[in-house]
Amino acid sequence: MAPVLVLQMQRLGDLVLSFPLLHFLRKRYPAQATWVVAEPAFFRPLMRLAPTAVFFPADQCEAIVVSQPYALGINLSTRPAAARSLAAMWTKQRLGPAITPEGMHIHGFWQLYRQALTQNNRGNPFHWSDLNLLDLAPDADIHQSGHSLPRPARTGRVGLVLGASERAKHPSASFWARLARRLAAAGCMPLFLGGEAEKALGEETARLSGLPQANLCGKLPLDSLVAVMRRLDLCITPDTGPMHLANWLGVPVLNLSLGPVHARETGPSSPGQWILRAALSCTGCWQCRNAKLRCHGAFAPNAVAHIALSIIRYGDALQHHADILPPGLELFRTERNDLGLHQLRPVGPHRQSVRPLLENFWQAFFLGLYQPALAPLLPAAMLPLADSAPALHQRLQSGLHQIYAACARHTAGRQALPGNYWRAHPPLLRLAAGFCQMWLENQQGSRQQQEHLLHGLETALHHI
Repeated sequence: MAPVLVLQMQRLGDLVLSFPLLHFLRKRYPAQATWVVAEPAFFRPLMRLAPTAVFFPADQCEAIVVSQPYALGINLSTRPAAARSLAAMWTKQRLGPAITPEGMHIHGFWQLYRQALTQNNRGNPFHWSDLNLLDLAPDADIHQSGHSLPRPARTGRVGLVLGASERAKHPSASFWARLARRLAAAGCMPLFLGGEAEKALGEETARLSGLPQANLCGKLPLDSLVAVMRRLDLCITPDTGPMHLANWLGVPVLNLSLGPVHARETGPSSPGQWILRAALSCTGCWQCRNAKLRCHGAFAPNAVAHIALSIIRYGDALQHHADILPPGLELFRTERNDLGLHQLRPVGPHRQSVRPLLENFWQAFFLGLYQPALAPLLPAAMLPLADSAPALHQRLQSGLHQIYAACARHTAGRQALPGNYWRAHPPLLRLAAGFCQMWLENQQGSRQQQEHLLHGLETALHHI
């Protein structure tokens, strides 16, 4: 039978985040093989960890695509070559961006939703790994996605993943050194983890901490890193590829969510993991617009060490020890809701904020837009928002009606949406405005698809 082909030619973290999709595909298409085009430097050391699939190197992408028909083609890559390959693929079903002679077209509701998050992800309630596979779940139930609960190795070893893709996303060498000394003083064995890019950071951290034997940065191939991670009690890490690897392996993770990252979007995806972030309204940004990274200032090494040691000591019972949380930080536990979707549960005291209520509303809103049968989720999500912030609730209702009216005028040919349509909205409404604008632009004049959006908006507005 024709196989399923997945194009995933991104970095380590992106590849690991696609593993739940591969697991889901094996359940959804049990009679068909799953083929994956990826970077050999990442997939070869991880093939034994990945769900059953046949991997091909990225430089063979074009040849693989035209070699035979496929039951389904999925493009998870940002490369133009991958988008051209998806368009050229011999298949009846495509998901992801495809470049045709007419231009770019994005196949799939959730693939388009993810594209609309670019520079516009404030309030996004969906995890990247869930967005990979939601288009394959008509009822949005993704319980069968292969996530496992974390288990400590009981070795006394704590991994510190030092680097990330951007300087703004990870702490300094001084921070890591002070954290490592505090952990060592408590009887733990800290290990500095990272690749060649973190070699200098590892050396500086080792020098400042006085723990040269702890530095493994640039010294381990990927398969050896896997072996080291399996022996950890906890992995303390920024939002980066090795974090997703540790999460997939079932290693307990304490994610230091700092810089331009959104914990609900790209934090550890398995249930039972820990996320620590600054108690600031600007957390979860796409790009920092402040002169200084204020979120970094909330992370004090001694405070992080205290939380990490408490996680190791108490585990699941930590929620009964809320006094461990210092001012300025918020601790969360990852979990899965009734549909199997990723969400965050607060642990200990938290500032009063409508943000989680808004995120829950947007989750129900877009689920209802995707599948009208799920629209009844909206009233339950809207009620807490209306009770806690009635003025904001009214602005949200009014704004969504205005977005519907603008989309209706566009569809009727009376007034096209301007290019800056979504940016002209207040942040409260940009998630909906950005999606609707991209949907209308993506349909290339298809009246049927434009009216499909209007019908979905009508149904959503009826329920709120």
